[in-house]
Amino acid sequence: MKLLYITESMPTRDPVHGDGSSMIPFELLHNLPEDVAVTLLTYSGPAELGADVRECCEAVRILPPRARNLAFVRSFFGLIGLGKQQRATREAMAATAELSERHDATLIHGPHALVLARKVRGPLVLQTVDPWSIRAGMDRALVPLPLRPAYRLRELVALRAERRLPARARLLTVGAQDAVEWSRRLKRDVRSIPNGAHHAARRGPRQGSPVVCFVGSLNYGPNIDSVNVLIGKIAPRVWDRVPDAKFVIAGRQPVPAVLELAGPLVEVLANVPSVVDIFHNADVAVFPDEHGVGIRNSVREALAAGTPVVATPVAAREQEPHPLLFVEEDTGKLVELIVGQLTGRAALQGQVSDPTGAEAVRPVTAVRPVTAVRPVTAVRTWQDVAQEYVEELKLAIAADGSPALRGTSSA
Repeated sequence: MKLLYITESMPTRDPVHGDGSSMIPFELLHNLPEDVAVTLLTYSGPAELGADVRECCEAVRILPPRARNLAFVRSFFGLIGLGKQQRATREAMAATAELSERHDATLIHGPHALVLARKVRGPLVLQTVDPWSIRAGMDRALVPLPLRPAYRLRELVALRAERRLPARARLLTVGAQDAVEWSRRLKRDVRSIPNGAHHAARRGPRQGSPVVCFVGSLNYGPNIDSVNVLIGKIAPRVWDRVPDAKFVIAGRQPVPAVLELAGPLVEVLANVPSVVDIFHNADVAVFPDEHGVGIRNSVREALAAGTPVVATPVAAREQEPHPLLFVEEDTGKLVELIVGQLTGRAALQGQVSDPTGAEAVRPVTAVRPVTAVRPVTAVRTWQDVAQEYVEELKLAIAADGSPALRGTSSA
């Protein structure tokens, strides 16, 4: 299969400039089957394209985005579609039309790049981590009341643009709940393809003082809110029971409000090169999220690292059942679960999410001592994810009535 892969930003896992959106194309490119020949069409930015990503591609074309100031004006002074206006250049439109005609299928990743869909010729698959109309609705709940009408307008404009996406395109998102809601809003089929994780089991019991960790982008509103809940409400109650417990907050680009939380028992780590190291150096990962869409990658990565996770239902949304995942909405019970992991008490009972939706939670086995080496239950891999994307591309080709795949050749 000859695939044109268009991404809204550089595929990367860069600890500073990467994010959940850039991570997906990075992982897909590394895990697509060898018989998929990829031409990557992407945009320049603060992160460089790694040599390992280039090696995954048959050809690469990197375009300059529109100057931010001009895009700001074109987007009605930043109110709507700033990212879209940065990417909807004449050069990008022309490249999309030219290259898509010479490939068996086109995959576009990211809400800001979906504007290029109308220029694609041939089979088309569109993927967005968080549908922009749904994301704008979540953001509206987090901003001050005077700003909410502007965010409501942003939500409506995004929805109108999404409803104009080509009818032949297959639509993908990450979360199953988002897929259902987006499908309802657009009145068309949407499929959920959840992200994967890399297995990195602990090599042995950790030593030293008890550690609680939180991992996530620290310039992202819902994560900032979660960190404030963790340190402002949960930590003091944990310290009452475990006075030497240390809280480690790790993630990219922490805003000043997060940096200010640092103290004798609170460490804020910016732009860590490996979140696995954070998980392996903690006794429990805690995610007290009150807002969010999609599926939380950090929860899945913690479980793949063999680290127990205590989370709210929002943070654990759509996670598969796992013996190390404990879900509780009540703050007092969250504290009990955390203390149980830190002290190794075996009498506590947790709850784990049920992804079937048949029941909100179901009981799991008692918390085990934190010094035990815990086996890691199977967690979805990026190879699984890549195969599902290939299936979607083949379905798009079949529905388009295109001729047989043309095989590998230079773009």
